[in-house]
Formats: sequence, structure tokens, C-alpha cells
Amino acid sequence: MATKRERAVAILDAVESKARLKSRTLIGSGIAVLFLIAVAYITMWQFAAGGGLLIALLLQMTHERMTVAADAMIEENMQKLGWKLEALDDEESMTKLRELANRIEG
Repeated sequence: MATKRERAVAILDAVESKARLKSRTLIGSGIAVLFLIAVAYITMWQFAAGGGLLIALLLQMTHERMTVAADAMIEENMQKLGWKLEALDDEESMTKLRELANRIEG
């Protein structure tokens, strides 16, 4: 059985991951574009276009999957703590959540 501290840490990790997801998706897209330009230069542009469609599909699926996983982690742990999801919008609640995460249970 998870403690309050473990649940608070899981919520904060999920919130942080969700915040970094957009930048990571953009970095992945940038790397893919560079790779596809190299493929288009070395081979035919049609290969690069097909690869671009495939990579775009994979990036979209990954982004959606990570968003759903983070939302589920947040919702599940908030319910286990007995909090409402609206508490994440309140700075006072986030401070309390950080205090719970830093607390040493013994």
C-alpha cells in the first residue's frame, strides 16, 4: 500500500512529465525533420515524405499516450489522497503537495 508521500511524489512527477511533454515532442520533431532532409538528399524525396508521415504518426501516438498516462496517474493518486482535481490549480494545495512529497515517514 502506497503512503501519502509516495502518492504526492507520483502526482508531482506526472505533472512535471506532462509539462515537459510538449518540448520533448518538438525536439523529436526537429530531429525527425533533420533526419528526413538527409534521407531526401541521399535518396528520393518520396522516401522522406513516407518516412515523415510515419514518424508524424508515431510522434502523435506517443504524445497522446503519455498525456493519457499522466492524466490517469494524477487522477488516481488525487482520488486516493481524497483530493479533488481542482486542487492542482491552487498554489496553496500545490505547496501542501510538495510538503507531503518531502516529508519523511517513519
